[in-house]
Amino acid sequence: MKNKKLLLAAVLLSSFSILLSPSVILAAAKPIVLGLPTSFFQPLCKSGKLAVEMAIDEINAQGGIFVKDENVKRPLKLVTADTRCGEPGTPVQAALMAVDKLITEEKPDAIVVAPFRSEAMVATLDLIAKYKMITLQTISQSPKLIEIFQGDPEKYKYWFRATTNSIYVGTVAAKTMDAMRVQFKHDKFFVIAQDTLWARAAADAAKAKMEGFGWKTVGYEPVAVGTNDFSPVLSKARSSGAQMLYVVGDMPTLPVCFKQWKTMKIPTMLFLDFAVITSPKAWQTYGEDLDYVIVLPFPGGTAAPVKALPKSIEFHDKWKAKKYPLMDDPRVVSSAYDAVFILKDGIERAGFVPSKDPDKFAGIIEATDMMGVSGRIKFDKKTHNQIFNGNPKESSIIVAYQWRAGKMIPVFPDLVAEAKVELAPWMK
Repeated sequence: MKNKKLLLAAVLLSSFSILLSPSVILAAAKPIVLGLPTSFFQPLCKSGKLAVEMAIDEINAQGGIFVKDENVKRPLKLVTADTRCGEPGTPVQAALMAVDKLITEEKPDAIVVAPFRSEAMVATLDLIAKYKMITLQTISQSPKLIEIFQGDPEKYKYWFRATTNSIYVGTVAAKTMDAMRVQFKHDKFFVIAQDTLWARAAADAAKAKMEGFGWKTVGYEPVAVGTNDFSPVLSKARSSGAQMLYVVGDMPTLPVCFKQWKTMKIPTMLFLDFAVITSPKAWQTYGEDLDYVIVLPFPGGTAAPVKALPKSIEFHDKWKAKKYPLMDDPRVVSSAYDAVFILKDGIERAGFVPSKDPDKFAGIIEATDMMGVSGRIKFDKKTHNQIFNGNPKESSIIVAYQWRAGKMIPVFPDLVAEAKVELAPWMK
């Protein structure tokens, strides 16, 4: 009889222990829901979703996020919607309907990543304001978003750009290229810009900065999305006497441009702001055609690790450990990963989830100060943009690389560079 009682007590104790185990508590706690509405047609959005899932897995494996007001750790749950705004011909209204449906039906506590195309993201700002939805947007680069925010900061205070913008990108591109003026005495500049909002904005910012540094713009050629022969505009670049050629866009035909640049031996350095060739697997696809091309995959460390950015090394190590496919377009993928941790940090500091008091939570995000993949993460209260300057101990940074013999080598800024830029052989 005594043995039976002991056995029963042991069984009850074991059952009680199981019920109190972290995994059971995590499963029982109400999840914090993150919404991810974006265009899964685009490779960077697919990789961005994987980055968000990686961050969620990492946080949930540690028991979730501690919510002080509830005195409980809550897991994260991801819900998604395909806005299709990265597909040719999809109207902005279709993207808005997808975001609206996600918010009203899934009731997320916050949104990460958000629509792909800037035109769709601009239109989405009013939905964010309507639903008071804390949003850490990590793709769209258009400065138009800043203009809208500054037009009514109280209405749009729930929106934050937790990544770069095209002005940052254009400015860093210009500073990278200006290093050629110092290093090689170059001073003539030619621009080829895809005719879209973000690309024209990046090109305009780069042009203005370059001219401010003392460069002469000897050509500025917008090209339509879908252009598949760049030889006419490259011939113009040759005859202009340019020593630096800046090409910016995201259309799938842009590889033709750098292939023709090399075949035609255009006597310029080529700075190419194009997603696909910042991919870790780009060399497998294009091989030696990439040699000497300079690239700028937006936030530092997103495309390839940088020794001076420890979290970029961790990010890529974790990606490999997950056995995720190599990114086809890595430009802002690390920002998607960081966005989840920005929210975690905010929830832990606030003691409540964003949806409980979005007005107060917006101020919590404004006060963010933490380390991320690209350096120190802080927001400019006047623009709600993540701050990107030249020192990763003070802010996030953008890093330029040069392709050499199958590797992307960090070459700018000097504080994190691992080599100097080399001229293409036909320029020597």
